[in-house]
Amino acid sequence: AAPPSTPSGAASPTCRAHMVRLRNGLEWPVLGLGTYRLTPAEIPGVLSAALNHGSYGLVDTAISYKHGHAALADVLRARDASPPKLQWLQSKIPSSEQGYEKSRACALRCIDELQGCSEHLSLLLHWPGAAKLPSNSPLHAELRLGSWLALQDLYREGRVDCIGVSNFDERHLRELEGADGVAVLPFVNQVELHPLLPQTELRAFCAERGIHVQAYSSLGQGGLWSQPALKSAAVNLNLNEAQILLLWAMQKGISVIPRTSQPERVTANAQGLLQLLEDPSADFSPLAALDGLADGTHFCWNPAEIR
Repeated sequence: AAPPSTPSGAASPTCRAHMVRLRNGLEWPVLGLGTYRLTPAEIPGVLSAALNHGSYGLVDTAISYKHGHAALADVLRARDASPPKLQWLQSKIPSSEQGYEKSRACALRCIDELQGCSEHLSLLLHWPGAAKLPSNSPLHAELRLGSWLALQDLYREGRVDCIGVSNFDERHLRELEGADGVAVLPFVNQVELHPLLPQTELRAFCAERGIHVQAYSSLGQGGLWSQPALKSAAVNLNLNEAQILLLWAMQKGISVIPRTSQPERVTANAQGLLQLLEDPSADFSPLAALDGLADGTHFCWNPAEIR
């Protein structure tokens, strides 16, 4: 059976430095591996590097990603006898499968394709809008509610361990919160988040409801590398710029899913980060300068345009 579903209030505090506890009581890694735009040929090397390093507790994918579930599942099942097993695998229902029946059928396919690949499975709605509709169509709200109710039913049936959303802003979440039939709010909201777009108000809204915020595009697609505050923090903490951007989020309790097509970068991104988070004497004050960079820049999509 699924864990308890809807206690109100803020999410539980961090249970270990490299883990947070979701509202349903399950531990969630602050460091995961993103796989956006990776090809089937790139998946084995990148995924093996993450699993061998031991710091990555989650792998994030989506039906719309071009490598497909099969490439991931092949690697993960081949390593099944080599502990420790991956803690979390996360996929996403695409905008083309919005609505209760389509989302439920799609989610069941995900569950079947990824069964046995990890200890826990998380499924998210990838986007608040439905495919092929104008951004201002009132059907978006109707279809995404149906999609959410499908995930809610699967969670209550014990078919999936975590359900959540991606790219939902406060308005989208408020609609879910007040909708008929919604008894379980998302456990996770995955959004674009970095020092230029810290999502401060959205994070506060989510924290009040026990919704964990997971960041994508944490590295700002290279748009942050010239910032003096970033370079200064890297020197002071003896880390590279990518690690600083990841650490900036992680030490706030935000989980991250950096992606790269280069196995060596998978290792370099994670090297020493969890140990630093677990060091009670670590001084994170050099990161504070990054808090002043916010200017609302989106490097990816802006979901606010979806009605």
